[in-house]
Order: sequence, then C-alpha cells, then structure tokens
Amino acid sequence: MKKRLLSLILAMAMLLTSGITAFAAEDDTPILALGANLSEEQKATVLNLLGVDPADLDSYKVIYVTNEQEHQYLDQYLGAGVIGTKALSSVLIRPAAEGSGLNVTTYNISYCTIDMYRNALITAGLKDADVFVAGPTNLSGTAALIGAVKGYEEMTGENVGEEALEAAVNEIVVTGDLGDILGDSEAASDIIAYIKQQIAEEHVESDEDIERIIRNAMKEFNIELSDEQVQELIKLMNKISKLDLDVDALAKQAGELYEKLKGMGLDLDNIDTEQVGNFITRFFDAIMGFFNKLFG
Repeated sequence: MKKRLLSLILAMAMLLTSGITAFAAEDDTPILALGANLSEEQKATVLNLLGVDPADLDSYKVIYVTNEQEHQYLDQYLGAGVIGTKALSSVLIRPAAEGSGLNVTTYNISYCTIDMYRNALITAGLKDADVFVAGPTNLSGTAALIGAVKGYEEMTGENVGEEALEAAVNEIVVTGDLGDILGDSEAASDIIAYIKQQIAEEHVESDEDIERIIRNAMKEFNIELSDEQVQELIKLMNKISKLDLDVDALAKQAGELYEKLKGMGLDLDNIDTEQVGNFITRFFDAIMGFFNKLFG
C-alpha cells in the first residue's frame, strides 16, 4: 500500500511541477564531452568504459572540456591538486524518457561519488538523462562535472546560468568536505539532498530559516557540526534556495532514499530500533517526515 501511495505521490508531483524544460523529443542525440587533454590511448580507454565505439562517433555530439574551463569554474572551491593540470575525465549523456530522473554511473572516479554528481547536476538543472562518467585512470572527475553541464546545454539548447553552475560546484565541494567529516560520503550526499528538499518544500530564503533546517537535519541524522561548518552549509543553501529547483527531481530523490531503506531489508511498517540502530531510525524518520509534511 505504501509503495502504491508513494508512486501516486511522485506521479502527482510530476503533474503539478511546471516550468521545467524536458529534452526535445526531436533530438535524442547523445552528448559526449571529452577531456581535452586525453591522449589517443587514454581516449580509447575512456570510450571503451563509456561503451562508445570510435567508429560510431558521428552518432554523438562531441564537445571538449579544457583544463582552463575547470579552473574557471572550480578554482574558488577546489585546490589546484584536486583539479590538476589536465582535463581527462569525460562524460556521456544519453537523454531518457520524461520522468525517468537522473541516473549516474562512474568509472575510475575518486573524488566525486555518484550521489555527489547527481545532487550537483540536479542543482544545475539537469533531469531525465543517463549520465556515464569515466577517467582513463583513477582521478578526481572534476572535468566531467563541467562536461555534464555543458553537454546538457548542447542537448537542450537551454543555458545553465552561472549561479546554478556555481551552486552545483559549491555543492560538490561541501558534500566532499562533509563526507570527510562524517567518514561516509554517501551519508553526506543523503543529508545534503534532504536539506535541499526541506528548503524547496518550505520555499525559504533567509539565513535564519536555512540554519533552522540545517540544525533540524543535524538532529534527525544524529550528526554534530561546528558553527563554521554550519555557516558553510548556510552559504551553499542560500545559493541553492535562489535557484528554480526541479521539485520533481527532488521528490524522486526522496523516493529513492525511501527505497534505499527498503532495499536494506527493513520492515518500514515496524521499525525496530535495535535492529537498524539509532542512525538508520533517524534517517527513516527524516525521510518519512519529509513526505508527511510535503504531501500530508
């Protein structure tokens, strides 16, 4: 019953969401954004990981991401050691059916996790696409973030504003830092996604309201952050709150978090604190609280 209700809720959210640009049906050509500094051998490795036959490159819109572009967008947030001196990570974007959401797969990417990419790309405005990120060897993956945004612009003809891109980059960095603090990058991505959902739900913009949501999330997820760390989150969420966030995508994220708990074999009708531990119980309560307040 709950699963059917959740499906109905998400379907209603899709119907009620307006002003969101979908991929043009007449142009479903996949976008391939390659790091400009790939050698021929590295390019062959990346294409193989992405499942792209070099003989079929004419079937793709191919663009290139330079190291200069990486530094242009990332210098404010990432150290030179993370960005590096060469643009190598690459991304393939395949348009998906409307309402299917944003699905990310990575190969040889060390700094940016799948959830970090997905959260940040949703912030930048991407939706309804299968995104594949690959590096020739293990590397940070920052070029692919820029490539995904630029590729989305090519695919839809819609410009991703500087504010949205900056917020997405900022989110990647803050999530990475939070993951280091918690020792769990996946939990960090989930917490950031949850805070974004709360901000979108309540339509808040003031620092005071954003801080309230952050501190409530800290209680829900049973984590402790310093005042300085809270201020960094406030700065990030202040940027995000001013964007036209894709409510549909955020609702889908919440649904995926719910399903993640079910996938762990939990009885969602009878949560047993001793079975799942304090953190998971709080996690479940936070997600269910989001649904209750959003759709109750």
